[in-house]
Amino acid sequence: MNLLEILLISFGVSVDAFAVSVGGAMGCSKTSLRNGFNAALFFGGFQFLMPVAGFFAAAALTGFVQKYDHWCAFGLLAFVGGKMICEGVCGGKESEKESPEACQLDFFSPVKLLLPAVATSLDALAVGGSIAFAGNSVWLPAAAMGGITGVVSFFGVELGYKLKSFGCEKIMTAVGGVVIVLIGVRILAEHLF
Repeated sequence: MNLLEILLISFGVSVDAFAVSVGGAMGCSKTSLRNGFNAALFFGGFQFLMPVAGFFAAAALTGFVQKYDHWCAFGLLAFVGGKMICEGVCGGKESEKESPEACQLDFFSPVKLLLPAVATSLDALAVGGSIAFAGNSVWLPAAAMGGITGVVSFFGVELGYKLKSFGCEKIMTAVGGVVIVLIGVRILAEHLF
């Protein structure tokens, strides 16, 4: 595996995390560097860990992952995006309405980031298995996937903050949710068709 291939794979697996970061930031009423760092840590961290896990469990898990990863990713992203759509359309809890300084869904809290981070990194698990079957080392590709995904996720959050300034926050929260659900649909469609 040459450096160009590693970079192309790394950017390829980072696209979903970037889009989810943008969508999540659209639902926040206050910009925060903490949110960008949390996104970078979780999305980048899982994009590093999943190929390593896939590499070491290649023989046992690759067939299972390839059969079901798209359904898992779709379900997790549909759940997260659906919650954001409901938040944007129906409004939040009273305490959230009274506190415009907070991120409405607190999308970037560690607990809330866990599901989208796992969902967007399932393809990296299969990539790790492929690397093992090709007889290559996993460490450089995993580090590249994690690093690139972390950087693009951080900037995705910043872009989301900029985009939300063009419209109503509730509408942008719903739009962000729709984007996240569509990412899940795309992952599902790629694997089924």
